[in-house]
Amino acid sequence: MKEDEKYMQQVFDLASKGEGKVSPNPLVGCIIIKDQKVIGKGWHQEYGQAHAEKNAVNSVEDKNLLKGSTVYVNLEPCSHFGKTPPCCDLLVTHQVAKVIIANVDPNPLVNGRGIERLKKGGIEVITGVLAEEGKKLNASFFHNMKHKSHIQTVD
Repeated sequence: MKEDEKYMQQVFDLASKGEGKVSPNPLVGCIIIKDQKVIGKGWHQEYGQAHAEKNAVNSVEDKNLLKGSTVYVNLEPCSHFGKTPPCCDLLVTHQVAKVIIANVDPNPLVNGRGIERLKKGGIEVITGVLAEEGKKLNASFFHNMKHKSHIQTVD
């Protein structure tokens, strides 16, 4: 579990790079591991642009390495079409083996649907790794989703 926490902390560091640029979206980072080596990383850099998972996948030079890899992301991959296509579908398409997530996305458009689609795609999913730290990182996003659940347009 210590290794998962180490990588998740790196994900939080990446996610923080989007501060002030992605609102009302959450801060999200993503790291892809294969054979105990980081092969890709990315973060959501700007509102309306590619999400962390897409940026991480794009950063992988040899896309064949994605099959069987482990993906660390601080928020459940999205499962709906907005300004960008669903990140969960991208991960299923590339046949990653495992997705490790800090927090389930409270957005009513996602809220477990991304996890469900990953599992249906044959991907092992682990949630709750450094969950409290993840909630702190995106405190305003979680607050807005809890108290203004009609705000569903974030993408």
